[in-house]
Order: sequence, then structure tokens, then C-alpha cells
Amino acid sequence: MKKQVFCGVFALALAVTGCGVQKKEAASDIVPENRQELTILHVDAGTEGFDSFISQAEKDLGIKIHIEKCPANADNRQAKIATLLTSGDDSVDLITVNDEMISEFKHKGFLLPLEDTVMTEETAANFLQEYLKEICMSDGHIFSVPFRMDIMAFWVNQELLDQAGLDRLSCLSDLEILQKKLQNTGKYAYGDAWEISYIYNSISEYVDFFGGDYTDWTDPKTREAAEYMKRMLDTGMISEENLIDQHDQLNEKFINGQYGCMFMYTGVLSTFQNAGVYGKDKIHMAPFPEFDEKVTNIATWQYVLNKNSDHKEAALKFLQYVSGYEASKNYGQLTKMCPARLDVIEDKNFDLDGIEMIRQYLKDYKLKARPLCADSIEAVSSMGTEFQKYVLGQKTEAEFFAGAQNCIDQYYKRASY
Repeated sequence: MKKQVFCGVFALALAVTGCGVQKKEAASDIVPENRQELTILHVDAGTEGFDSFISQAEKDLGIKIHIEKCPANADNRQAKIATLLTSGDDSVDLITVNDEMISEFKHKGFLLPLEDTVMTEETAANFLQEYLKEICMSDGHIFSVPFRMDIMAFWVNQELLDQAGLDRLSCLSDLEILQKKLQNTGKYAYGDAWEISYIYNSISEYVDFFGGDYTDWTDPKTREAAEYMKRMLDTGMISEENLIDQHDQLNEKFINGQYGCMFMYTGVLSTFQNAGVYGKDKIHMAPFPEFDEKVTNIATWQYVLNKNSDHKEAALKFLQYVSGYEASKNYGQLTKMCPARLDVIEDKNFDLDGIEMIRQYLKDYKLKARPLCADSIEAVSSMGTEFQKYVLGQKTEAEFFAGAQNCIDQYYKRASY
């Protein structure tokens, strides 16, 4: 896929010119006199290959890097980072955040802009441009450096498809065939995470599939997407258990063979590998069933620079390093996770399990940032609550559509920036 031109995003920038207490050290605790150091609150702490990546960065930069681990629970992680930033804590220099967190924090003055020091025109041109504009930017400034990319992929359990006599799921009617074959088996054609703080991932995905607009619930296509999702529950294509499932629970059930397919981010690949269920005849990524639009969600993990950092020089040096081609490639190879730089992904010499399917998604589908706002945590839970009441029959269609639009008007369309 050809790189998208950065000029528009960069011109805009010029024009406007959860965390644990214990530290996990990447190397020795002894810091030689006059050696720079910094502390990073990192979501990857403890994962395979990450210590090796940090050790290499220390060697290349001559910086002592302290790593603090974030809690796995998303709510706890969000609360801890918010407390750290709002309190003016200077004990952490760099923080890894997801789309939800950067969408909130970039508006509140906690972070230092990076377009002049790290995300320059040359560097930023190697990332998805619309994504940078919608997620990483505010008021013409770039506040984060993406380092890990996740694409919402289509995962299938090939064993269940084979049992149903299906090579692949090419259209929605194939899902119905699969469900009929799985009736009375305790298995389902489709699995999803419909817990109130996670369901917006799927709502926005299906709205895009059907050609709708997540911010306009008067749009017939938007309504059609929600109606289809409700029918999935009404007809038994999806289990009511999914209403309390977050991604971890969904992935575990998928590993156990409970579902024929699901949409889930590409980063889950290592989970399937570790469980021994990844492979072309087992669980694998596949082309999407045919929808009105060829589109899917994208998310990243990103570095941000705490404005209260006492080690800004070392932090900027590290950010310049990790945003570069070589370090991005090294990160992917060591951690076995997909880096965010497009030129690394597209490099035929860059080898990673699942990379060919990821490249196919990049080629065939439009990648869109999820609809987030300055109060994303509240917004997604509000929409999730409305949706659950709708699919459980506690609200009529008209009541849900009105409630969903009220949510959009309250969180997305007010002057909160």
C-alpha cells in the first residue's frame, strides 16, 4: 500500500503552531554518574521479547530505562494514569496509552506536543494519516507516538467451518448456515464482546460495514446495523453470555471452540499461538464476509510525554529512537507484535506471523479510527448501556435510536474541546 501523503496533517500542525507500583528493571539498577535515565509506564512490561528491546534501546542510546508495569484491567489502568497526570506526578516520564486515553488526555494540558521534536513531517509520513489527525492530534499539535498497531481482523475457527461444509464465510448467509449446523451443540456461529464498555467497538464496526454513520442515528444505514446486531442475539447466532464478556473472556471462549468466528484485533494472535490453536486448519485470520463497505477499525498503543517529566531530554531521545524505522522493526521482531509504522509492515523482509493477512487488510480495506471523544470512557459506557437495553428488549427501537443520538449529542457534539 502506498504511503498516504502527510502534508495535510503536518500543515495543520504548523498552522496552529493501569500502572503498578513495583518497577521491573530492564537492566542493572546501578546508574553511572552523569548517565541519563527515564521511567516509562509501559503496557508491554513482562511480555515476551520486551526486555530485550529495552536492553537494546539502553545500549543504543546510553540511557538507563526504568520500566513500570500497567495493570491488565482497562478501568484500573485508565484510573491510575489519569490520577498520575492530574496530580502533577513527575515520577514517570513516558506513558503508553491507547486510543481512549489519548482522546481524553490530549485536550487537558497534561502532555507535551511532539510535532517539532519527534513527529516531524518526515517521521509522521510513515503512519496512517487520518488516524494521526483523528486520534493523536488536537489543536494542530501531535501529542503521541504510535508504536503498536492493531487492526480489527476477522478470525475463524476452521474446524467448525469444515464441520459445516464451509471453506470460508464469504457472506452473511454463510453465518446462518454455520449457526444451523451448530444448533443444540452449545456452540455459536459468532462471538463478540458486548459488555457495556466494549460493545462500542462492534457497534462502530457494524455501522461502518453497513455504510452508516456512528454519530447519526437518524441514518437508515446506522439503524440497519444495530437492527442486524439485535437479530444476531434474537436468532441465537450469538450467545447472551457475550453481554458480560470483555475481550479476554471472549478470546478464552474462542480458544475453547465455542464460536465459529469473531472480529478481534490482530494483537490477539500471540494469545492463540500460546494456546496452541493458531493455524490454517485451526484458528486464523480470514477475509471479511461481504458487507456494503470494505472497512475496519484500527487502534494503536502510543507513547506520550508527561509535561511534568524531569527527564525530558532523555524522553525525547527515546521517542526519536522508537519512532524510527530500525527500532520499529526491531520492536516487531522481538515482541512479535505489529509495529505502527507502515513502511516496516510493508517491508517484504519484515517477517511476522500473520503479516501477510495484515498486509492484505491494509491493501483491501479502509482503516478507520474508532469514534472517540474527550470523554470517551463515559461515552462508550453510555452507548453500551443503551445498546444492551435495546437488544434485551428493555427499550424499543425508537427509544434506543433516540437514546443513542442523545449520547452522541452529549459527548461528541458538545463544545468540549
